[in-house]
Amino acid sequence: MSTFFQAWRRRQADRQVHEWEEEKDEARRAVQEAPPWIRADVRRIVETLIEGPDDAIQGAIDELGRLLETDSELKQRFFRLQIVDDAVQFLRSGSES
Repeated sequence: MSTFFQAWRRRQADRQVHEWEEEKDEARRAVQEAPPWIRADVRRIVETLIEGPDDAIQGAIDELGRLLETDSELKQRFFRLQIVDDAVQFLRSGSES
């Protein structure tokens, strides 16, 4: 029984790693679609969400919103990304505690 459980947990962990890699790739592809004049800032923000500390998330989300406020379609595109949505949910859950 424990052998099956260990194999199952390992497979679950592998799936999560694969999903996380896909989410990071999707976010980085979206950065490439951002207008050139904000691309570097958007890249920095996305990388902060991917690799940065928890205490940098609020500032990154706020800055992303400001950068994209004049392009509602692009803003929706970024805020639908799983990484951005997860960051927003993380911030909401922290304010509910």
